[in-house]
Amino acid sequence: MTREQIREQFPEATDEQISALLDINGADIEGVKKNNVDPNVLKKLQEDSEAYKKLQEANLTDAEKIQKALDDAEASKLDFAKKSSRLEVEKILVAAGLTEEDYKDVIGGLVSEDAEASKTRATSLANLLKTQKDAVEKKTKEDLMDGTRTPGGTGGDDDNKTQAEKIAEKLYGGKQEKNDILSHYV
Repeated sequence: MTREQIREQFPEATDEQISALLDINGADIEGVKKNNVDPNVLKKLQEDSEAYKKLQEANLTDAEKIQKALDDAEASKLDFAKKSSRLEVEKILVAAGLTEEDYKDVIGGLVSEDAEASKTRATSLANLLKTQKDAVEKKTKEDLMDGTRTPGGTGGDDDNKTQAEKIAEKLYGGKQEKNDILSHYV
């Protein structure tokens, strides 16, 4: 970034402000340069690491090599079992109507190497959520129905009458006459 570029972006900036911005920018760049590893050095370190592993393996006896291969295979087997269980759990939770955003914080506690235990936990959670959802829907419907008036009114209940109905009853004394509006003016 140059002074001219800063002047274009901030025409009213003073020379002191521009210098401060350039100093901050320079410090940021230097910090990034210090933390970056030269690609050639990184490649050399990776090659050295591989060579070191090969030397360690060369010093192993045949029995130790077999044991290492078995340990690696067992670790891969456990990793596969856990990933497979996770997929089964996700399938159950998605079928229950949840999104990844909904279950991302709890899925770790549901998944294990044992696929059946994982599926049981996921099914239990899905059933719990469905039960709660159904209860909330039922309660909401009941609450809405409690606040709904019966069409046509109940006949003689003053509490269900509107303010206009109460005033009309006071004016006419509760009588409903079948006169037309013109009879009042004659």
